[in-house]
Amino acid sequence: MNHELLQNLTETMRQHGFREVENIKDSLDTVLILKRQTIQTNRAIVVVEPAQIPINMSEYLKKVRRQVAFKCKFFPFFWGIGIQVVVISNGITKSIIDPKQFVDKIDNQWAIIQSVFFVDPPEKTYYHARTWGQIITGEFQNAISKTLSIHYKFKHV
Repeated sequence: MNHELLQNLTETMRQHGFREVENIKDSLDTVLILKRQTIQTNRAIVVVEPAQIPINMSEYLKKVRRQVAFKCKFFPFFWGIGIQVVVISNGITKSIIDPKQFVDKIDNQWAIIQSVFFVDPPEKTYYHARTWGQIITGEFQNAISKTLSIHYKFKHV
């Protein structure tokens, strides 16, 4: 794990009102959760580092989404949560996995994945996909991407 990346991401996102969520040890491959809760928005960033690329990425991300939502204490139908996921896994940017297929297309009013970033440490590359809702969340996604670009090169897919 790149501890400098986690530190940089935490510091950068703190400037946007995010704070670190404590007690994440029992969460699926999770190395960091940051959350930002205001009267108008509820957002989270989760960094996961599976030992290998999950065979069923869709199911894996559903589990991550559920765990993050409950760790961040969201309220279904009243105060949903938009989640930005960073998956760090060796070889993931060389795979044929398209992150666009994992961002939610509609708001289900409880927990949605708004962006997915795939980071490949050995290749020193990353790429991502974003869904709708860029007016508020776009600045957060841009900050994540900018922080990743300090450590990795963006790969166009």
